[in-house]
Amino acid sequence: MKQLFFVIIFLLLFAEIFSQQQDRALNQLVATEYLFAASAAEIGTCDSFLEFIADDGIIFRPAPVNGKVYLTNAPKRTGLLSWYPVYAEISNDRDIGFTTGPAEFRKEKDSTAIWFGNFCTVWQRQTNGEFKFVIDYGNSNEKPPDKFEPLKYETKKSIPSSSIKRKKELKADKLFELDRQFTKMVSKIGAVTAYKKFINEDSRLLRDGDYPFIGSSKIINYLSQKKMNYKFNPLGGKISSSNDLGFTFGEMEINLDGKTNEQYNYMRVWKKEGKRWIILAEVVNKIERKS
Repeated sequence: MKQLFFVIIFLLLFAEIFSQQQDRALNQLVATEYLFAASAAEIGTCDSFLEFIADDGIIFRPAPVNGKVYLTNAPKRTGLLSWYPVYAEISNDRDIGFTTGPAEFRKEKDSTAIWFGNFCTVWQRQTNGEFKFVIDYGNSNEKPPDKFEPLKYETKKSIPSSSIKRKKELKADKLFELDRQFTKMVSKIGAVTAYKKFINEDSRLLRDGDYPFIGSSKIINYLSQKKMNYKFNPLGGKISSSNDLGFTFGEMEINLDGKTNEQYNYMRVWKKEGKRWIILAEVVNKIERKS
């Protein structure tokens, strides 16, 4: 009996320590997102992206490209891109996390915003303990009627860069296979039924021209109105060493009327809850054909 008591106490202490570590790591992730946005206002969007992107980070221009290489050679764009996070998650090993929220663009720092949208960014802990983003994608929409509640963070909870190191990376084969299974499921039973199996109240879809669809009911309502066939082809991605959070990106084909196929890019953030995988976020944008 006494032995069982000590086991229970140990498990409770372990759970408390794990919870505190997760809280501190998530706080560090959110703080990094705010530093990223503040840096853009101070040194410009392009230089800020170069500062916070990982060496293998992906951006879409419009195809997925190495962001570090692209931005190094691209002409600097004037104007201010500003944003803030409203939702974030982090893996159990605290190596991979993602943030999302509204964004807007101004030609001048003090001018009126002329573009609105939402971002979705996946971050990976680097060997020095800091976070750099490994993929960034988003959508455009009309000016939102309301301001969203920004995520808060505490400076005292920040984790020193040297106190936690990145763990061994794993390939995203599991997520590729999950994407392929999802594609087959969409073809076989339809998008609405398939998505129902992989979304919850934290899930969100980002589509150009629309505000984010958040939660099962809004996502299903949106998909129910779109009589389309979807096909996904994963091209890349990453998964945490704890195998519970990761992302895939690739090509997407939408069949509109049985004859017309439109080409899109997609990015999808996955999270494992128990034995079930959830789509936390999915961003889809059309690839405009050059005339």
